[in-house]
Amino acid sequence: MNWLDYLIFGIYMLGILGVGWYHFKRNRSEEDYYVGGRNVPPLAVGLSVVATDVGGGFSIGLGGVGFLMGLAGTWLLFTGLVGAWLSALFIIPRLKAIRESNAMLTYPDFLRFRYNGRVALIAALISGIGYLLFTGGQMLAGARLAADTAITQAPFGWSPMTFSLYLMGGIIIAYTVLGGIKAVIYTDCIQWIILLLGLLGFALPLALREIGGWAGLHAALPPEFFSIRNIAPITFINWMVTIIPIWLVA
Repeated sequence: MNWLDYLIFGIYMLGILGVGWYHFKRNRSEEDYYVGGRNVPPLAVGLSVVATDVGGGFSIGLGGVGFLMGLAGTWLLFTGLVGAWLSALFIIPRLKAIRESNAMLTYPDFLRFRYNGRVALIAALISGIGYLLFTGGQMLAGARLAADTAITQAPFGWSPMTFSLYLMGGIIIAYTVLGGIKAVIYTDCIQWIILLLGLLGFALPLALREIGGWAGLHAALPPEFFSIRNIAPITFINWMVTIIPIWLVA
């Protein structure tokens, strides 16, 4: 990497911290910090959800699954979409009404309201432990990428991997603790836009060039990729995801 790469990396990290600091200065209440004042634009929430669910694992990993299994590999993604649609139509509106009437801030708050404090505590522990491991895995992956590219030498006698892990973990914790949920949502939006532009503007064109364009892609894919057996599940799921929710809402 040259000085320009390090400059871009540094500006990006400072920008992420800046988002956290910006919302730290604008937060005025507990509701601002934990639930964004309950007025975060739907587009921002949607981009944040997409960035959370469709990160490197989905964009890169599922591409490999698709190459190996064909369109049948999309079962993993689109079955989740069906569940998301059904939740959005039937569960979330009811939860939102209960939340607004009882000023709830977290999902365990709802479980405490619906059941008791013990259930809420157990749910909080399960979520906390689960997301601690999930977030730790994401930090570890990011640190590995940084150690292999941007931070190949580290101070204090640390290994590049250890230094990258502390650096990136510290930045993530800092902007989250500073800005609350809005900092998380809007940094997610920024990261998703960068990921999408990177995939469409660089990764896809470069990959197509390496394999000889669309003709090379068709030749590289296994024959079963285009079989009716594999196309049928995705066609059915797409129909469910698009047609059924519209019919239900109408």
